[in-house]
Amino acid sequence: MRLKVVVLIVLFSLSHLPLPNAEAQVGAAAVNLECVSVDASGSVQVEVYPGATLTGQALCTVSNPNSYQEKIEIEVQSDGLVNSAPGSITLGPNAEEDFYVTVKGEERMSVSSRNLVVKATVTEMMGLPPPNIAEAESKLIVSIMQYSGLQVEAVESLLTLETKVDYNLEFNVYNQGNGADRFLVGLTDDSRDSLESAGFSISLPLVNVEIGSMEPPTKVRVTMRTPTGYEDWPINSEGKHEMTFRLDFIATSDFSCKNEGNCLTETVTTTITVFAEASESDKIISGT
Repeated sequence: MRLKVVVLIVLFSLSHLPLPNAEAQVGAAAVNLECVSVDASGSVQVEVYPGATLTGQALCTVSNPNSYQEKIEIEVQSDGLVNSAPGSITLGPNAEEDFYVTVKGEERMSVSSRNLVVKATVTEMMGLPPPNIAEAESKLIVSIMQYSGLQVEAVESLLTLETKVDYNLEFNVYNQGNGADRFLVGLTDDSRDSLESAGFSISLPLVNVEIGSMEPPTKVRVTMRTPTGYEDWPINSEGKHEMTFRLDFIATSDFSCKNEGNCLTETVTTTITVFAEASESDKIISGT
């Protein structure tokens, strides 16, 4: 009888001892995350020129620093850009895994900087909900890269003038790139030398123009005076001295020269025919 009483007392005492809770049994959830750009610049670079891949990448490493298996959810915020990454990763005790985050831009989108935020959150430990909130975050900058684009248009591609007159030729310069650019403008060396040796006087009020991306064209004026000497020119069927010349206008993207390793240049030509009335003696000599 005494033995039964002792056993009952021991059992009653054990029933009142506190049981270890789940957190003490499993421990706290934890996760580490580190992301770096695959580009040497440190930012995730996205090229958006026509024909580009339109993508950039970051390499991330997620790790489980404790001694329990964890399931980790991956969430990406890319500031309006399309992105792709694994939805979740399961890691064993003290394990780590690399994964890529890819962001995608749109062709010809404007040069800009965007924020990329990658977040890792523990959602399970040993198949059970974690006893605490455990998350880690890594932030990077996405650089939408600038590219150059240029179009030049002659307002008048064919022109007929008399000798000894002043005239302003106009050319339209378009910035077809995705960022502001400075364009160097002028005449090709061969064209200027040829015209000046023929007696033209030529000047450009502007030698460079700053144009925003896809803005309306900037007009560039070439001021010239046609030659005064024409006596040696051929005489046409109408009894006039006539000579035809080429004026080659050129524009060059400053951004391309400094950043793309090759100067983007475009040239457009205006053909100028200059005439003057021939004297009667010149007509007789020429047989017209």
